Amino acid sequence: MQVFRFFFRTDLRHLILVLTIGCVIVTSGNSFQAIYNVQRDLLINSTLDANQRYAEKVAESAEMLLTSAQNSVAFSASLLAGDFYFAGKPEEEVYRLVEQSEVFNSAIIVNNQAEVVASYPDGILQKGYVLPENTRQSYYERKPLITNPFHSVSGKTLISISHPIWGEHGNYLGYLSGTIYLNKNGSLSRLMRDHFFTDQTYLYVVDQFGELLFHVDPNRVGENVSQMPLVKQAILNDEGSQVATNSLGIEMVAGYASVPVANWAIVVQRPKDKIMHSLNDQMLNVLWASLPIAFLTLIVIWVLAYLISKPLRQLAHSAENVNDADMQRQIVSIRSWYFEASQLKMAVLNAIGLLNDKIHKLDVDSHTDPLTQLYNRRGMQRLLDDFEAKHQQFSVLALDIDHFKLVNDRYGHDIGDLVIQELAMTMQNFIEDSDTACRVGGEEFLIFLPNTKAERALNVAESLCEHVASTVMPKVKNITVSIGVGCVEGDVESTKIDMAIKHADTALYDAKNAGRNCVRFI
Repeated sequence: MQVFRFFFRTDLRHLILVLTIGCVIVTSGNSFQAIYNVQRDLLINSTLDANQRYAEKVAESAEMLLTSAQNSVAFSASLLAGDFYFAGKPEEEVYRLVEQSEVFNSAIIVNNQAEVVASYPDGILQKGYVLPENTRQSYYERKPLITNPFHSVSGKTLISISHPIWGEHGNYLGYLSGTIYLNKNGSLSRLMRDHFFTDQTYLYVVDQFGELLFHVDPNRVGENVSQMPLVKQAILNDEGSQVATNSLGIEMVAGYASVPVANWAIVVQRPKDKIMHSLNDQMLNVLWASLPIAFLTLIVIWVLAYLISKPLRQLAHSAENVNDADMQRQIVSIRSWYFEASQLKMAVLNAIGLLNDKIHKLDVDSHTDPLTQLYNRRGMQRLLDDFEAKHQQFSVLALDIDHFKLVNDRYGHDIGDLVIQELAMTMQNFIEDSDTACRVGGEEFLIFLPNTKAERALNVAESLCEHVASTVMPKVKNITVSIGVGCVEGDVESTKIDMAIKHADTALYDAKNAGRNCVRFI
């Protein structure tokens, strides 16, 4: 017993020190890991969004450039309608078409016998040259056309933008074609190649068959990558983003958008490991920056461990003289130290509580849409899990702003964001406190009405539709929404929940097809 008392007395300070340091390390490590995970998700999501937005911008610019090129060719064709047989007029027009802008690299005029009438620059095709059968797509179709990319005998990858030439009496005279070399410097090539990326983000373009038209590695142009899941999605969908593995087995954070006029898809992507590398560097910098404070904290803990153990040693020493009146008073005073120790424990708990509050706030931020403060998809999933756990029936409204793209195109994305914020506030003020609104896309929302049957959900949806239509929005004055209604009744399980949301989404599309500004239910 004496040995145990001696060991306990002499090692108590070290025991307190080890326990305190262990708690600090575990708590800090847990907090560090939680912050790392949240920052990782936020960084990946922001990269997905940024890459998609950039792909949309490039796609929009390419669409405008190709449309402008089509208009230029159509205008030149209209000028040739009455002057097709005038000497020198075809040569003058192909020269003007190529030299007036940096869009076209060459141009030709073909008559109704498939013979080259004029070409520029001189020498690309001889006058009178008859086009082979496999190059007569524009000749036979006799309509405005952007051809699929093809490879010339000189090794150039190019597209042709053509327009038929009709005589004054509607007779077919031939066609005018402007050619754009995709692998040669020009407006379209520079649009695809010149970017501000400094973080190993890069862009590539595929046609509708999955063939690479532009790539950061010129040697890969012409390669078919149609089997890549990301490329399949990019070809089939107008726009989107996802984390996917490329043809070289590298995991990429990618966003994509389409160029409808040419049936192209533009993909902007960044290696995921580069994103993680930058995040690791940031977290390592945070760790190094915190080391001086951590060292100072260890010194303070060492001193506190000594101060905590000192009254306990005094208590053990005083136990031998417990009958001494002065010692008894000292023991009483030492006992009051435990009250102070209890307060210290509460202070530590309060500090941990503050830390947990911060972690909770980060968790809330990860489940909340920053623009509208509504639940995002992650927050919505938490709500659905709660419905399923409680076996709580509910109805769901799928809501989408009608013609929202026109708002962004006419007033700009800043006004579009204000409209989305105002709509979110309008919905929050309209629905009951037990109902929950979520933002699941750009202008797409879901509203969950717990313990609500389909009939009442329809009434709520119709009232909301009318209320939104009568609400004055910033700058745009009024907007309308289309709403689809789904319902979960009976046993609440994940399959029924998913089906209700799909039904609401399908009903939303029915509402849009029915003319918008209305409610549909499946």
